Amino acid sequence: MKKFLPMLFSPKSKFFGAPVLFGVALLFIFLFFSLFFTPAVSAQIPSPTPSVPEGSWVSDSDVTFVGKTGARSGQFLDWTLQNYQWLTLVNNQNPLIPFWITIRNIVYAVIALFVLATAFILIITRGQSITVMRFVPRFIFIVVLITLSFSLAQFIYVINDIIQDFFLKIDGRYISTQDLLYIGFNYETFTGFRRVGLEFEESAFVSLLLVRLTAITYYAMTGLLLIRKIILWFFIIISPVFPLLLFYRPIRNTAKIWLGEFFRWLLYAPLFAIFLHGLVIMWRTGIPLPFDFSGVAAGQIVYPTAINILLGGPGQALSITNTVNLRDTFALYVVALLMLWVVILLPFLLLKIFLDYLASLSFDNNIFLKQFMNRNLGFLSPSKGIPPQPPPTPPSMVGPTGMAKALPFLRKGAGAAVEPVQFHSTVRTSVQESADILRLANLSIPRMRDIARYEVSSLSRDAARKGEISTFHNTLTKIANPASVSTVSEREKFTTVREKLVEQKQKGNPIAAQVLSASLPRTSQSLPIVNKVQQVSLEDYEEVRKLWTENYQTLEGPRYLSGKEIERQEWIKSDIDRVNQAITLLNSQDPAAIHEGMEMVGNILPFLLIGGFSKSEVIAYLKAKMEAGKQVLADLAKKEEEEETQAPLSGTKKKEESQTLQATVEETPLKSAEEAENEKKVSEELLERKEEVSKEKAS
Repeated sequence: MKKFLPMLFSPKSKFFGAPVLFGVALLFIFLFFSLFFTPAVSAQIPSPTPSVPEGSWVSDSDVTFVGKTGARSGQFLDWTLQNYQWLTLVNNQNPLIPFWITIRNIVYAVIALFVLATAFILIITRGQSITVMRFVPRFIFIVVLITLSFSLAQFIYVINDIIQDFFLKIDGRYISTQDLLYIGFNYETFTGFRRVGLEFEESAFVSLLLVRLTAITYYAMTGLLLIRKIILWFFIIISPVFPLLLFYRPIRNTAKIWLGEFFRWLLYAPLFAIFLHGLVIMWRTGIPLPFDFSGVAAGQIVYPTAINILLGGPGQALSITNTVNLRDTFALYVVALLMLWVVILLPFLLLKIFLDYLASLSFDNNIFLKQFMNRNLGFLSPSKGIPPQPPPTPPSMVGPTGMAKALPFLRKGAGAAVEPVQFHSTVRTSVQESADILRLANLSIPRMRDIARYEVSSLSRDAARKGEISTFHNTLTKIANPASVSTVSEREKFTTVREKLVEQKQKGNPIAAQVLSASLPRTSQSLPIVNKVQQVSLEDYEEVRKLWTENYQTLEGPRYLSGKEIERQEWIKSDIDRVNQAITLLNSQDPAAIHEGMEMVGNILPFLLIGGFSKSEVIAYLKAKMEAGKQVLADLAKKEEEEETQAPLSGTKKKEESQTLQATVEETPLKSAEEAENEKKVSEELLERKEEVSKEKAS
């Protein structure tokens, strides 16, 4: 049961709304059996006798029963369409207001609990996630919304009634069964007659079947319209509860579900009225199908008239010789009956599409909603202009992870700001638009220091960090091929993201171009020559070197290398060799060697591409990482040498290892002449780029 209920009531589930449709189906089944399998008063179909010759008309209780049922259903539909208003006053008073007042007073009492909860959050977070100055105006807004909930809902209902009144009228009167499939006889005085004989049995059965189906259709229309009214009554009664769902982020999804169901039943009647009005207009001008009614004027009869209930489609002049007696008149009636069912079901289908879209919206991912919630309802969000402070790290979390932190470019809720550098004022708007698009996909532009943190997370044994990396790669896969996404709402979301990225790329937006490049297969990826996304400073490389120095000192590296358990020194030396090889390959002029070098940095390549880092910047990053590794190896060798000096009796093994480690460090000098020259070039390029940016800003 715990697994079954979320399938029915989750707005993202394909079974969402099934309980309502199941109830409607039960209603139809009940009507079907009650009309098709009613006990007849007479025990058998009249058969010809000497006193009743074949083809004679005789009274029949079954025809009388079905005819009266059809007449009743038509009268019920006429009453429902004429009384379309959502509410009728009783003795000039609204009977829903006393109940609403009771619910409102209860909600006022519940607000006190929300105030206590907010005070508790304020204390334990020390004002980092909520402040009194942000809570008070939002609290007042919620209270005003609760107080005016009945008036607001009533205003929306009245607008719906105005729309229905406009479309339910035609020629100055309300649409009735006279404009639809008219079953026109007096219920009180009607007596059913049936023609005797075997040749009339099939025709009588089909005619009675059509009357029954027409009655079921009318009952279905009236049933849905009346159920909608009752549901709207209860929605307005408990309307004070809805503002409470806007207090905190964790319960706002419930508000979205509530809002979806409210719109489902609110908008059904206006859509129904629009389609019904269009149906009547179409029937008057003619259904666009190739019907041939020339046989009616000639008096032809294929299907004999077997009962005295005359049936005819739109625009038919009924008579004893024109009551679905021909193929075309019979087809016209069936098509008209199907069109009525389309009028009943099409609003549900359109509203299902609307609700699927509403379910795919996120208060965090949607830019407009996020801004609205932050300005009006998001009092639990950090104050504008004040960066959110991370919570203090528990002592248990301090350990071998070093500078390994949560990935800053896998934003939960995509609430973090993107920091692209705008090189030209002409593309400033497009850069901001692409940043907004990235928020929809929970991505942001990584800085140079973020690349180092990502590499550390890829080495971590923490399943949560591994999951974040997997989520990032899955996001790029969905951007590359939205059709592969199984969920409809998520597929539409990533289709929109990709279309907007392609549009921005065509406008020359560098961020959009780099994101699309990162989503391509690795064989199609290449590093840009110039970074058009952001500016990288010398301080960034120095910060990378410091981060990797601390990571090499504290991070728990891989336990095994080539099937053998390794020590920290061996791991760092192996990492230095791999980085040095990648630098050599990337500096090569051979495209195959460059591609091999990109494969060696493949674990960070998507982030390098999204950040727009050029090949020279990537090489400088790798050199900063290699310098950190060499420095840590030198420090470890020096430390072991000091320990060897302080404890000479500990054996010669440590001394030999220390000498070997020292020799390794000496074999890989901290800086070769070629490396120093390359770093000098990178520094000069960065300084020239900084001067260009300064000149552009000044201009």
